[in-house]
Amino acid sequence: MVLIVNAPAGITSGSLDNITFKIAEPDRSVNGNGLQVFGTVTKSAVATGADLVGYSGFSASNHLQQPYNADLDFGTGDFSIMGWINVGTSVSAYASILSRVLSNNSETNAWSLRINSSDNNYYLYTNNTSVFTSPLTRSTWQFLTVARRSGVVYFYVNGAFRTTGPMANTITNVGASVVVGYESTHHIGNSSVALWRISATAPSAEQIAKIYNDEKPLFQENAQATLYGTSDAVTALAYDDDTELLHAGTSSGRSVFQGLRRVSNTTDAVTTSISASNSIIVEE
Repeated sequence: MVLIVNAPAGITSGSLDNITFKIAEPDRSVNGNGLQVFGTVTKSAVATGADLVGYSGFSASNHLQQPYNADLDFGTGDFSIMGWINVGTSVSAYASILSRVLSNNSETNAWSLRINSSDNNYYLYTNNTSVFTSPLTRSTWQFLTVARRSGVVYFYVNGAFRTTGPMANTITNVGASVVVGYESTHHIGNSSVALWRISATAPSAEQIAKIYNDEKPLFQENAQATLYGTSDAVTALAYDDDTELLHAGTSSGRSVFQGLRRVSNTTDAVTTSISASNSIIVEE
């Protein structure tokens, strides 16, 4: 481990005190606000041979948590929560998939997307009140979307509308943390989650269906989702309008993507440019 400190010009010595290092999972958005790992959370492929990983092994002592983030204080405005879950067999009552609550578990201005293991339903709670319920399916990956538009929440499963409910209250909750897989004594056990995100916008029904159809191939066996090789420095890009394939070049070769899934690759370095048209590829 290396600690690098940027000091002002002319400062040649100094001291550091009370430094804490914590294991965290990176935030893949432009905001870069990572989630701290509490205990041990398991990461494993979402399908045999797939690049994409899911998180599991949740309990009161094993979960992910993002400290207070003012960007998630949406007030009474629009917002959305979406992600994938494979509901397992070991789930506590009213288990929380994703929640934003204070450390004392106060329900004021809080929200929580939950599983009720007794009646096999998804629930959204805010201010300790149920906004909606919707049946769940176990042991298969499902894409869930909660979208609030103009004070009304809409719930979608696998891109299809399921139910709705009123939610006009504020969800500005100063000091609240986002917690994945656990709230109070309620945890999702051996369920797996992947690709969860929160936004200050509410996508349309058409956009939600497109996101589902774009991401679904990543949950298939042997689905590749990353650039080929060890380099992530893209040196050239080209899109073939005829084949609808994206070609991305790096020092490791050319990766070919159909949507979000890499369907093939070469191993010759691409240094300058790529041109692609009607399946004819020229690279340099």
